[in-house]
Amino acid sequence: MADDIEVEIYGQAFRIATGDATPEYIQRLASYVDERMRAIAVTTRTTSVNRMAILAALNIADDLLKLQESYEQSSQLFNSKTDHLIALVQEQFAE
Repeated sequence: MADDIEVEIYGQAFRIATGDATPEYIQRLASYVDERMRAIAVTTRTTSVNRMAILAALNIADDLLKLQESYEQSSQLFNSKTDHLIALVQEQFAE
């Protein structure tokens, strides 16, 4: 059974079921979202908590997509170099 943890994000308390995650991990997630919302509050004139939450979600989604793209590029480069090295080794054993 999942435990609940209370977290605070931008001054509001939320009760979150931990599921398979540890309470510490859920707290880290909440802290990250809180930090992003506070950073947006400093750089924008909006006072709407909902608007700041949406902007934070968009910023976090942007970070995620950039990391995924970077991972895919790194993975493709790794596979390409691995294939090249395998071909070189096979050439050496073929001779």
